[in-house]
Amino acid sequence: MNILNFKNINILSLALAFSLLVPSVQANEFGISDLEYQEIESRVNSMNFSELNARRALLLNEKAALQNSDDSGSIMAELSAIQKALIAIAGLGAISALTDDDDDGPVLDTTPPVITVTGDNPATVEAGTTYSDPGATATDDTDASVTVTSSADGDTNTVGSYTITYTATDSSGNSSTATRTVNVVDTTAPVFTSSATFVVDENTTAIGTVTATDVDTVTFTIADTTVMAITTGGVLTFTTAINYEDKPDLYEEYDGSTYDFTATVTATDASGNAATQSITVQVRDVGGVDDDEGTGTGTGTGTGTGTEENTNTGDSTVDGSTVVPSTDTGTGTGSGTGTGTDSTTETSS
Repeated sequence: MNILNFKNINILSLALAFSLLVPSVQANEFGISDLEYQEIESRVNSMNFSELNARRALLLNEKAALQNSDDSGSIMAELSAIQKALIAIAGLGAISALTDDDDDGPVLDTTPPVITVTGDNPATVEAGTTYSDPGATATDDTDASVTVTSSADGDTNTVGSYTITYTATDSSGNSSTATRTVNVVDTTAPVFTSSATFVVDENTTAIGTVTATDVDTVTFTIADTTVMAITTGGVLTFTTAINYEDKPDLYEEYDGSTYDFTATVTATDASGNAATQSITVQVRDVGGVDDDEGTGTGTGTGTGTGTEENTNTGDSTVDGSTVVPSTDTGTGTGSGTGTGTDSTTETSS
């Protein structure tokens, strides 16, 4: 608190300084009548230094007791008038002989509140999470309590740092600020959201897209493969289309299974956090084994009919009886397999 003391200044000079230097205040700012405010001004103008100072201290105590009561309007009006009178006198006193050693002079509150930031400063928080601000407190050499407000110029969704500013203002209009720095860091690796298995048809290069979640941008790379590639955005492809018929030992053990390929995909965020996923790409057969339209083999079954004719001529005797010549006819069926080659000749004109 700064204490300004004055002596040897007459009341007439004080009144003149007050009338010249202090702007008028509308009574309705304090919720009182014009007449009541005029009475307050008249009373204040008649006071000397000691009386002004003593009256101000008394009113501050009454104000603290009433707090936010509706009855404090006249108190606030008189405090305002006294404060302006003291400021006006301080300006005149700077021209006059004054000393800081005389305790009889008026006391002006020119000291702002002192703000104490609670908790860590700077503070550290993981990106994408919620930061609970522990706030700040303020003390003042005149006011019993001072409200602290805060504002932030960022949030926890972006890696970096932002500032929280705390402000406190006392009843005399003295204001102070304090700040807290919040450092937002990313120490969490991306999380894969796509399947580890892809199923595709043979003779195509497109496979699918690998995806992962993170608070920041994610890039992808691939390893442990010579037949697949991936873009930084996660688009997965074969470098050359895969033919199912290239599967090792296919004809000896064909069972309709897939032709499988594996690789390792790494997802890395902007902060360098990385995660890996082992993927499998299963290639399906299309059209059957050896489905080349130009040359191919196939299996098939067929049925056929035939006639057998037996002719007997002449008479014969069986057990003493004569047998008449006859003709016998029969039919039968059969099946078989075969292979063939399809030759196609194309001409153009």
